[in-house]
Amino acid sequence: MFRLLFVPISFLMAAAALPVSAAPLTCAPSAQPLVVHGEGITERTGDLVFSCSGGTPNSTVTITTLSLYLNVDITNRLASPSSNDLLGIILTADNGTGPQTISTQPTLTGQASLTFNDVAFTLSPTGSVTLQVSGLRGAANQLNFAPNSALQVSIGFESNVAVPLSTNSVTVGNPLRGLYDTFSGKLICGQAGSPLPSNPASFASFLGTGTAFTSTRVTEGFADSFAPLSDISNHGADTGTRIIVQYSGFPAGAQLFVPTVIAGSDATQPTAGGDLGITASGGKYTPGNPSLLLSLVQNTNANGADGIVLYTPGAPGSGTVSLDSVSPVTLANGAGIAVYQVMDANPSIQESAQFPTFLALAPSSGAATVQTSENVSLAPISTVYTATATDPIPRFQQVPIPDDCSIVGDCNAGYFPKLSVSQSSMSFSASDLTQQLSVENVSGGMMPWTSSVTYTNGSGWLELSPAQGENRANIRIEAVPGTLAPGTYNATLTINAGPVVGSATVAIAFVVAAPTAPIAQPPSVQSLVNGATFAKGPVAPGSMATIGGTELSGQVVTAAFDGLDAAVLFSNDTQINVIVPAGLGTKTSAQLIVTVDGTASAPLAASLAPFAPGIFSNGILDQDNSLNSSKKPAAPGSIIQVYATGLSGTGVITAKIGSEVVKQPYYAGPAPGIPGMQQIDLILPSNLTGSSVNVSVCGGASAAKVVCSPAAPVDLSK
Repeated sequence: MFRLLFVPISFLMAAAALPVSAAPLTCAPSAQPLVVHGEGITERTGDLVFSCSGGTPNSTVTITTLSLYLNVDITNRLASPSSNDLLGIILTADNGTGPQTISTQPTLTGQASLTFNDVAFTLSPTGSVTLQVSGLRGAANQLNFAPNSALQVSIGFESNVAVPLSTNSVTVGNPLRGLYDTFSGKLICGQAGSPLPSNPASFASFLGTGTAFTSTRVTEGFADSFAPLSDISNHGADTGTRIIVQYSGFPAGAQLFVPTVIAGSDATQPTAGGDLGITASGGKYTPGNPSLLLSLVQNTNANGADGIVLYTPGAPGSGTVSLDSVSPVTLANGAGIAVYQVMDANPSIQESAQFPTFLALAPSSGAATVQTSENVSLAPISTVYTATATDPIPRFQQVPIPDDCSIVGDCNAGYFPKLSVSQSSMSFSASDLTQQLSVENVSGGMMPWTSSVTYTNGSGWLELSPAQGENRANIRIEAVPGTLAPGTYNATLTINAGPVVGSATVAIAFVVAAPTAPIAQPPSVQSLVNGATFAKGPVAPGSMATIGGTELSGQVVTAAFDGLDAAVLFSNDTQINVIVPAGLGTKTSAQLIVTVDGTASAPLAASLAPFAPGIFSNGILDQDNSLNSSKKPAAPGSIIQVYATGLSGTGVITAKIGSEVVKQPYYAGPAPGIPGMQQIDLILPSNLTGSSVNVSVCGGASAAKVVCSPAAPVDLSK
């Protein structure tokens, strides 16, 4: 069998029922590429046409396999979730008697490939036929607006006779950005509020009442980007082109209203709020004169699909209609959407439409000013870029929208903002680390801006507050030396107000002088407390204690009581844990001095006692050595282990369990392997009730004269 294969995409045919001596059928593939939305996921491509000639006159040709491969995912609707049969794609054959639909249903064989099986047609008396594939849809958004990108197929035949092609690559679609927009400003919710008219269903009433509003303008990226359902690009689709407006950030009590119907730039009278260069009007529309017309769609989902179109144009000749209706935008948690569908358009020119969003809000006292946000996108929005049985057609990827003023031709109009900054250069030094830069909109509209810093040398040594804003603001700029070496550092601060308004730059220099040597501060001892409870009072020789103060960390840290060194267990800048020297014996006080890297603190008078008991936090264990807690309670009659300090004196160790005095603990003495800590094992009385009992450990010269620790709770099992 003769095989001819073309890459990267193939159109495969196997011809049958042709005699071996049959004349070869030569086919010339072509297409008239359609301009498609670069944001579009289900864009209809141009028809793929095969002009074939040179075959055996009046013969019947059966193509056993006809496959198409697109360079993006195919996104026609599937017949059902469990089927790979594609809907909306039509294959016809024309042998001179007119196009005849071939009933074979195409099957999705891969995300970007489909196949027709057993396609039969008859050649003309001159041995020719024209095959045409219409209605193929593809995810143009996957090309990501790459320069010179196109929707393409390449084609080839596989058959038992040679079927040469004049080309193996055909362009079927040219993606362009489909939506541009601009805003006259942002809605700002202030203390003064904004009035609601007595007739909240009338456009003219809102204007007459002086309700606050801002205007949104949407513009086609190419002629016929905004298309009604009747447009060829929407054949087999669910809706015409839709535009979704997303609002957020509104305070409680805010109400938004938008026009129910919007007349576009080429209508009898465009809809406008009056702040984007067109006279304020609800608009007028004349059916029969193709012009842009948008209708609000109610009850859509969050992505702008489904819903009910609120207005359908009248029949041609039915007369000019004045538009005055407005509708509320449902807000939940300060956010909501308005969805418009294109009901009419002129496919030959680039059109735009603008509309005000009215804000009604009661006055408030003490409330901070709230700046809200608005975002526009072609709709329905989706992230499903493959063929499915249920997702809407058309649908679009949500992408950032460029400004439309270069298309409309009003980038320098007075109703748009203009950026001004207070100075073009700034210098900082050790004596001047903080300065201020003023940013201002010296024209109309609302000017959001952002700031960024590019460093010539060094990095991160500038801090800006605020780093972004709208219209006028004073930016606090602080130079932060950090770890910068002495020298001169340079950077450029850019204030960016968007592609229409432009940006301004400020040259910044920072001189960092050599640092002066820091003056070492001596350690300061401020407190001495029990090492278990951190309670103030005397500490016992041989016990754990905690020293508090400042500047206590260093390479070599020592602590001494009357010249006797204490064992240092831990130290940081504010705390040292030590074992009080046992050699202090029966002294009742001592002078404590801490020395850090050879620098001594002022002495602190330390109070001493033979016994100063304290139980450590989490210092009580059950008989199985687990930490006593409500989840691991001790059973009455079992043994608990209590870990404490301050019982290192000469005498007796006792305990209290509730009100009962334990004169002879099960064990009382040094905790094995832990200097300065004592272990006291106690047998809990078997008659204990309740969920917990307080335990103290005590020590003294005799059982009749003891000092007890603060009580610690022991959780009991019931």
